[in-house]
Amino acid sequence: MNVDADRLNIIARECLGMLPRALPQALSTGRSSRTEAEYLRMAHVLLDRALFTPGGLAGAVQATHSPRSFHKRLAALRFYCRRLVSEHLDVRSVSQDLDWHRLADVLPRLHEQLCALVTLNEHGMTQPRRRRRSKRKALKGLPPTWREDLYERGATGKYADALLASALTGARPGEVVKGITAWLQHDDALGIETLCLYVQGIKVKAQQGQRYRLMTYAAEDTHPLVAALVKRLNALPDRKLDIHVAKAGNFTAEVQRLARTLWPEHGHPITATCFRHQWSADVKSAGDADAASRGLGHSSAKTRKYYGTAHQARGKQPLRPVRIEADRPLTAPKTCLHPDARTPRLQ
Repeated sequence: MNVDADRLNIIARECLGMLPRALPQALSTGRSSRTEAEYLRMAHVLLDRALFTPGGLAGAVQATHSPRSFHKRLAALRFYCRRLVSEHLDVRSVSQDLDWHRLADVLPRLHEQLCALVTLNEHGMTQPRRRRRSKRKALKGLPPTWREDLYERGATGKYADALLASALTGARPGEVVKGITAWLQHDDALGIETLCLYVQGIKVKAQQGQRYRLMTYAAEDTHPLVAALVKRLNALPDRKLDIHVAKAGNFTAEVQRLARTLWPEHGHPITATCFRHQWSADVKSAGDADAASRGLGHSSAKTRKYYGTAHQARGKQPLRPVRIEADRPLTAPKTCLHPDARTPRLQ
């Protein structure tokens, strides 16, 4: 064994010694291949930034005022390190003959990353936290017919169908990319002609999210947005339409552009997500909060609190779906008994 191999052997053992502090026991999270690809991309960006960021790799992760960004960067770096460890530093191989030429480049980099993770785990986020700006506040000050006005302004553009689908379903922009199917059919149970919209969910994991949801409106609903889509479908031979956009960012940019032409003095940016907040507000105002959760694509009832409040539907013409179905039943928030109280307290 030459001098370089001795040095690398020492580095390898130091890396193994840091593993418990650097990489807490990994739990099965059901990450999608898309999420893993995003983690790898982010990890490489952080490694590049570390070259010119004070504090190196740990400083690059900590250089944000957003807790969400910090934890996403930390998760990306942990994922990348776990992959390196599993590929190049199998614990069982330390006592065996290692390919030192293969590890000569990997081990120093892995050592640096593990040192950064130890620092991050000890000190956490160091930048002052930026106050979260709630997107639902963007609805404040908009006219009661803001959705109808926005659709009318964009009705002749290529995003006209997407505007309707987004407003009527509260779908995420990414779900409009995946595609929303709309059709007309007679509902025997309700005894009426209905407008149906089928949304394929994103942000779906083993115990999170809804793989699909179906929203149904009465075809005779007088709401201008419902009437506009019903008219659009009636003009088609099979009364069915697949609606999608190529890129979520382009769709949101178009919504912002249309909103600026209508309300140039409005203090908050109007994005495609505003449709989601207003849709949630409408359904909550009807008194069925669980239906709002299902329609938003959530499997947990606690998540709906971040989207639209019932009072934001007051003074407007709210949307009123006659049925909202989803893939999974809702899970209720966990409760615990406060030590100084006899009544359950929501976590």
